[in-house]
Amino acid sequence: MPDPIQHQQLTERTDFHEFVDRLESVVVWSGDVSGFDYMSPAFEEIYGRPVEAVMEEMSVVIESTHPDDREMVAKMMAGADERIRNGESVREEHRIVQPDGEVRWVETRIFPLESGPGEAPEVVGVTIDITDRKRTELELERQNERLERFANVLSHDLRGPLTAARGYLELVTDEFSHWYLDAVGQSLTRIEEIISDVLALSRIGKMAETSESVDLAETASGAWQITGEDRGYLVEMDDLGTIEASRSLLGQLFENAFRNALEHGATSHSDPGGSEDALEHGSQDVTVQVGLLDEQNGFYIADDGEGIPEAEQEEVFEAGYSTSDTGSGYGLLIIREIVDVHGWDVRITDAETSGVRLEVSNVNVVPAH
Repeated sequence: MPDPIQHQQLTERTDFHEFVDRLESVVVWSGDVSGFDYMSPAFEEIYGRPVEAVMEEMSVVIESTHPDDREMVAKMMAGADERIRNGESVREEHRIVQPDGEVRWVETRIFPLESGPGEAPEVVGVTIDITDRKRTELELERQNERLERFANVLSHDLRGPLTAARGYLELVTDEFSHWYLDAVGQSLTRIEEIISDVLALSRIGKMAETSESVDLAETASGAWQITGEDRGYLVEMDDLGTIEASRSLLGQLFENAFRNALEHGATSHSDPGGSEDALEHGSQDVTVQVGLLDEQNGFYIADDGEGIPEAEQEEVFEAGYSTSDTGSGYGLLIIREIVDVHGWDVRITDAETSGVRLEVSNVNVVPAH
């Protein structure tokens, strides 16, 4: 009479195989160091080889591996045995070559199964085709490399002549004092600002890879000391909490927002009251305030400047848009890129003080304790 437990296990395994047999582009397999005891039909779809071949000889998997990846896969498999015996799972990515020469990328995850004392550890694995994802990643890497090369051209090939031009201008200015020489100097300054902003744009992606818990008020205060300490007045709440972000990029966001507020038009104002919780810096040409959104899901930067016409508020984040005649046209674009790489949202609206209010939302703000 058949063992009821063995019968139940056989039934469950049969049901499992029937389920995974229907999966496309996902190979499910099981076995131990001696070979496979199951391989789903999708193996033939991804590897271009019959299931029977790999069931008879495990080396088919290695033979299918791209020559440049075989050593890496062999090392992974050698180290995987000990990890599996310790109950750990294994994950790796590599290339395979189909019989017709087509190269594909696969990701394999191996999970240990319970085994008795002295028995070879059994595993179940899942292999999926990630070719489309890897192609996207590699194309993005190539684009970033091209952008980095372009940024280096700006930094080295253009800044050299600019430095020389500014030096000659200073020599001429010593002897002559004409308004058009001042105009040339302003143009050179604007070119330098554009170069700096384009360089900043090219490096946002890399800088965003490192994030940490960052204090909003502290970061805003540091940015104000760099950009607006001697040109305006900052009203900033003491406790804004912390967010997960790239510290340098968040600082750059505040710096660009403050520069925009200071450059698009200063207005006189009355003293806002000098709250005990406010941080005051410099003169009172422009008032800038940093605070949390009512929903506590982000922060805002508001000023009492001239404001931006409602019809233009949708295009302010485009390259070349500037709120002043001397701006580079990239400051607000940099803000949008910083927001995008963090997965946040940004918009421009009217401030209560009739100026500009820049709102960054969809941010996980951890309240200050």
